[in-house]
Amino acid sequence: MALGAIVAFILVSFISSSMEMGMAMGSGNKYSDLQTGVTYSVYQPTNTLGLPPLTFQVRPCRLHPGHDALLLAGFGGMDHGIALVETSAQYNCTGLDNPRPLPGVTINGIKAKVGIYCIVNTCKASDFSQYGGEITFITAGTKTLKPTFIRVGTQGGFTLNQLIAFSKGLKLVNTK
Repeated sequence: MALGAIVAFILVSFISSSMEMGMAMGSGNKYSDLQTGVTYSVYQPTNTLGLPPLTFQVRPCRLHPGHDALLLAGFGGMDHGIALVETSAQYNCTGLDNPRPLPGVTINGIKAKVGIYCIVNTCKASDFSQYGGEITFITAGTKTLKPTFIRVGTQGGFTLNQLIAFSKGLKLVNTK
């Protein structure tokens, strides 16, 4: 599913923030609960730019049935928000999105791709807040968990630096 569609879905949907698919429950932390049900590393935002949680959904992997579910989380509101997608890097359930590439950035030591949702050829980083875009990267696995594909995106209203700050605030869920 293209991130533009994912962002639109999250920002338009006020579906219950409860988890789907019967993942283990009980810790009081949705991200930790998700970690008990998937084989990839789960990351939780620690810097949401002051945006309240909008949605938290665990969805089946339609591109690779039978593999780990993916996380769709939204922050902010219908008109002004950020979408977080996490999925197994091995079985990327989100498909490919094709935003116009911008120079990459480094997120917590990982080289990340940056794209802008702009249809003209002259888009630049300073246009990011007008058009929106995404940052994508793959985290390393751990001894017991596989690498994670992460996509953080917005439909506009946020600067690239704000999206970078959100991305840098993603922290590995404690797997004690």
